[in-house]
Amino acid sequence: MNKPMNQESSRSFFDPAAWRYFIEFYRGQHKRLALSAVISAAQSLFIVPTLLLVRYVFDVAIPQQNIRLLVLIGIGIFVFRLINSAVSLWIRSRNISTIKTAIFNLREDLLNRIYRFSRAAHTRLDQKTTHARIVQDTERLSNMSDALISRLIPSLFTSLALCVILLFLNWFLFLIMISLFPALYIANRYTGKLVKKNVYACQRSFEKFSKGVLFILRHIDLTRIQTAEEQEISRQTGILEDLKTTSGKMIFIYAVHGNAQSILTGLSGIIILVVGGITVANRSITLGEFISFYVAAGYLNGYVNTITTSVADIIAGNESIVTLHQLAATKNVQPYLGKKQIPFKGFLSFESVSFRYEDKPVLKDISLSLHPHSRVAIIGSNGAGKSTMTHLILGFYSPLAGRLYADDVPYEEVDVAHLRRQIGVVMQDPALFSGTILENISYGSLNIDREKVSHAAKLALADDFIRKLPEGYDTYIGEDGVLLSGGERQRLALTRALLRRPRLLILDEPTNHLDRAAVGQLLDNLDDLDDRPAILMISHDMSIVSSADEVYRLEEGRLEKYAFATSDRSRSE
Repeated sequence: MNKPMNQESSRSFFDPAAWRYFIEFYRGQHKRLALSAVISAAQSLFIVPTLLLVRYVFDVAIPQQNIRLLVLIGIGIFVFRLINSAVSLWIRSRNISTIKTAIFNLREDLLNRIYRFSRAAHTRLDQKTTHARIVQDTERLSNMSDALISRLIPSLFTSLALCVILLFLNWFLFLIMISLFPALYIANRYTGKLVKKNVYACQRSFEKFSKGVLFILRHIDLTRIQTAEEQEISRQTGILEDLKTTSGKMIFIYAVHGNAQSILTGLSGIIILVVGGITVANRSITLGEFISFYVAAGYLNGYVNTITTSVADIIAGNESIVTLHQLAATKNVQPYLGKKQIPFKGFLSFESVSFRYEDKPVLKDISLSLHPHSRVAIIGSNGAGKSTMTHLILGFYSPLAGRLYADDVPYEEVDVAHLRRQIGVVMQDPALFSGTILENISYGSLNIDREKVSHAAKLALADDFIRKLPEGYDTYIGEDGVLLSGGERQRLALTRALLRRPRLLILDEPTNHLDRAAVGQLLDNLDDLDDRPAILMISHDMSIVSSADEVYRLEEGRLEKYAFATSDRSRSE
């Protein structure tokens, strides 16, 4: 069993498997990144002429009071900096393209994996937390990649080159300068642990905040009905307080981390200034040699600061890598992987099918056959397993025992996604989204014109009410179709199902939002079709199921053929 995503296990700072997963999205970009790294390293060569020119200024041009030479040297240094900036922008542009391509591939992979997860896996996911993680953590990885590729790696190469240059310029001052590097490393390691701890806490707090906002937006009516406004505001305020605390701590630790590195690199510069000044006063080196060394040391300190500040972003990104890898590593995928696409005729059968949800048995050795153009009804109490049969037909689950067939082809061989395109389903609580009526009806259907939509709407008894709306088929219906009545929502769902001309139509409690007359008219409309679909009705309403060719009762997991009593017939009339 997969661990729920909201349960965190203890984990080390570095997860090799998670990083291998992330690095995979840079496949094919290695040469591009290597070239950028080589060019970044070569950029350090632009520093050498600058240092030589600075040394020449103080050792030759200034003592000789050669103004023209000073101006020419200034222009030369500016040209070198201009070229260096142009190369840096070019490299940055390449890196941004590489990073955004990798993050695009990561996001695409996560979306594809979500669709491959089984329905059981989705029921275990905390959707609001998962939403926050996919959106926020992928953006953090984009920032981390930029810190790693555009700042850390180039700074490392340039720093190494500068160390060689400084060693060549004056080995004594260089050794004094690097004597502080161990302290810099220790401070970076200590503050890095604090950053990791606070980043993790802040990320979890932000997920709770995002989840809370989605809850408010989606359940505002429930909150008002239950007069729970004060309770909900209090709960969300507590989440905001936690986010304020954790984010404040994280920002402060970032500042501590940056300032610790800045103090130590600044101390290094002060020591070089003092010791270098003494060596100049003792005439061990010229002023030009010292100034050029000091300028190079300033460059190095700047790149070291870039490295240390990048570490904080990389730590934050590391947490996101582990989090997203945990999501991607979910093993519970869709139960059927067949590739056989069949022109479904409407034959569908259960053969000795048993099913259970974890430790709860639902279906026990049931068999059922549906035939083209037939009308079959299933009745049973709530929780008997009627909806589970629908989920099995759609391939959301596979049986614990037994097998399903579509046109006598086992489900294990069938391309279930292709089969679903030939099945229409209208659940008792239809799924609608914020958009227009036309967008909701045509969702998932390609190359649909309005004439086909109108025809399907007439069959579903929806065309009349749609045309009376202010914008007709272009009318917005609000989130979950909140601007429509229950019956109107049901009719839209029926239209969407019929638009695809299904070979099997499943109606789950059709009279929940439609009256008997409307359902009767719908069934009559379907009977008049030349290519009328097989219909599976799940209902408590005897007036509806009495019109079926066959009726079955599902109780305690057993499916048995149902024989109408006289009282049933009278109620149906």
